[in-house]
Amino acid sequence: MPIRQRTSTQKSEENDTPDLILTPKSKKDDDTPDSNGSWEKSFDDELRAEVDAADLKHHRLISTVAPVPTKLDSFLQNYGKFSASTFTADQGLKVLQWSSWAVSYLTKSNSTNKHLSESLRKLYLEMSMTRYALRFYGFFQSLEGYRSGSWAGGDWDNPLIAKVAKYVMAGSMLLYYPLEHVAYAGWQMPKMVKVDANRYSAISCVFWTTYIVGDFWASCLKLAEFKKKLSNLGELLTGKKANDDKKAVEDIMNQQQLLLGKIRHVKLQILRCLLFILPSINWSLPNWATDPLLSELTVNGLMLAESYTSVYQSLRGMLG
Repeated sequence: MPIRQRTSTQKSEENDTPDLILTPKSKKDDDTPDSNGSWEKSFDDELRAEVDAADLKHHRLISTVAPVPTKLDSFLQNYGKFSASTFTADQGLKVLQWSSWAVSYLTKSNSTNKHLSESLRKLYLEMSMTRYALRFYGFFQSLEGYRSGSWAGGDWDNPLIAKVAKYVMAGSMLLYYPLEHVAYAGWQMPKMVKVDANRYSAISCVFWTTYIVGDFWASCLKLAEFKKKLSNLGELLTGKKANDDKKAVEDIMNQQQLLLGKIRHVKLQILRCLLFILPSINWSLPNWATDPLLSELTVNGLMLAESYTSVYQSLRGMLG
């Protein structure tokens, strides 16, 4: 906004030192005295300057207030966070992969659209190969987790959690990913990479099963530790309520809510491990492709349930 600045006019030296010779004033001069006219002009200038200053202050105040995000803005922000990570992006592809299989399976006997089931099954298989390509990021993530111990997810009172996360979980993935890469290359480039891709895939799934067992183990240990802390907070809260310490009571209740969110996350992780374990054992067997232990409906149904559970877990973690 343009700012109008008030200009001040200085009287001339002649006006500051009036002439001693008196001259008669006209009627006009009597009706509009110079002193009164100058005062009105000065008052008008000051009033305008104050109005302009108020407008400028209001404009600056409006410009500094952050706009309230709409539902679309919130969705786009969370979508950006979700898709920016290869881990959560893979979860989105999982949902697409196993949902395509589910619809394909349910529409096999659809006589109205004969190509629907076939097309969706093709999409399901393509999504599977796409997710194999994303696993090229996994080895170095596993190496970082092994070296730093970051897969433990923080500091724990029980030192066994960190050891399981490092040696069982990250250690098994250091072997899983290279074997997956060999299997993927064998399937995609059989004339160049002459290996038994199904066999390498089965061996890789042995290490994946090891990871799942370690994840389940570590998650159960975390859950026990969280429940112990929650119980201690409950006892502490009872004492603070008895002392009528409102500030302490509020702080403890906030800690409890945060802890309950972590407990929910760990419980969902345990559920995911339980959904994973049977498919992983099935794919770890030597004849998984030709003579599977479990039916396709059982294996893929469990994987479908896990895919939606994983996305729900990630979204709850992001949104609180």
